[in-house]
Amino acid sequence: MLAGTHRQLRLYDHDLGLLEMDHAPRHEALRALCVAGGGRRIELLLDDISLVARKHPRLMQLVRDFGHVLEIRQADPDAPRPEQAFVLSDRHGVLLRADKTAVHGTLHLEDARDAVLLNQEFENMWQRAPASVSATTLGL
Repeated sequence: MLAGTHRQLRLYDHDLGLLEMDHAPRHEALRALCVAGGGRRIELLLDDISLVARKHPRLMQLVRDFGHVLEIRQADPDAPRPEQAFVLSDRHGVLLRADKTAVHGTLHLEDARDAVLLNQEFENMWQRAPASVSATTLGL
């Protein structure tokens, strides 16, 4: 699904533990999307951002180098959140995992109806997300 994304990738999950975001081929696909420019956007929305900096150094490097393209936010802990995890690609592709703890999901490459609904849900959560992951650490 990542390789087929041309403009926008949106991901909602508990954390990134099951997705191997630092695996070399996945990292290269994310980097290629960041480098391509042209208004491309990667938005990762997580229930728990506490391990991202420690467990995903390659992803953090992308956040540092391409913060204008790639952003990671924490979902509002006080707002209701869906039980399923999902990835949205270019407003028509959907990867849906019915349970955030399960690795396997269902891929729908041309599911505009579900994609629209999930994009609306994602956008609502994204706008309420209080914190984002920073690639820089300030020592005070």
